Amino acid sequence: MLSDLFNPIAFAAGMVALVNPCGFALLPAYLGYFLGMNDGKTDTRLQALNRSQLVAGAMSLGFLAVFGTLGILFTGLNSQIRPILPWFSMAVGIGLVVLGFAMLRGFKPMISLPKLEKGTSGGSMLNMFLFGVSYAIASLSCTIGVFLAVVGTSGTESTGLSQLGGFISYGAGMGLLATVLTLAVGLGKKNVVTNFKKLLPKINLISGIILIPVGIYVFLYGVWEHQILGDNPQDATQWINSFVTSVLDVQTSISNFVDGRVTFLGWTFLAINVVIIVGGIAQRRMSGGSPKTELA
Repeated sequence: MLSDLFNPIAFAAGMVALVNPCGFALLPAYLGYFLGMNDGKTDTRLQALNRSQLVAGAMSLGFLAVFGTLGILFTGLNSQIRPILPWFSMAVGIGLVVLGFAMLRGFKPMISLPKLEKGTSGGSMLNMFLFGVSYAIASLSCTIGVFLAVVGTSGTESTGLSQLGGFISYGAGMGLLATVLTLAVGLGKKNVVTNFKKLLPKINLISGIILIPVGIYVFLYGVWEHQILGDNPQDATQWINSFVTSVLDVQTSISNFVDGRVTFLGWTFLAINVVIIVGGIAQRRMSGGSPKTELA
């Protein structure tokens, strides 16, 4: 039953979605802010990693809040959403193709959410949570095609926990990669921010190339789903039916391939974080200090 809450391919897609042209511009700001919090501090390496965990954990909760809410709404309103989802997929597919070509011509889809980003001016857990919410919303604007391809479209074929699990897994994947990057900063890898800024133009180009085929697939999936859910599913366009079912078969094969590997990666990373937490607590007790609950 609990296994239904984990979708390996959605988890992997969430990790990829963290690096996108809409939200990616916010990531250096987040990492730079985290570096700024550590300026002038005399934390040990272990304490810096504990601080990284708090920051990344709060941001990851923001991801999960956004995608978890979407999952609950999608699951609860599935019967109302399902009839219009094919049309929505077709519209999104066309929009993604247009956006992809525009990005190849130099368009940069920067999205700012000032009210939410304003929360990063402080150092509380709430501020980092709000940053995670803003990043998830901004990222979804550019990754809606991938999101629909691995979560939204497959969700119409499943029910209950498996639907919700796809959304949660997507957010968890984003949180995992964000935590890895934050821990890297905590280890003193300050050039991470500089390297991310250098990557932004390339990410824009790569995303433009990816959005075009993804948009075509999402559009064709919408057409296919509309035909399959129609009164005469046997009249579905043959080449579209063959194409979509082939992609779905590939998606299933990829899911089976990454299932155990992603699960192993997740448990391994969880174990590493537990060791860091226990080590930090032990170090503070040995030094006679008390755990810090604030980030600044």
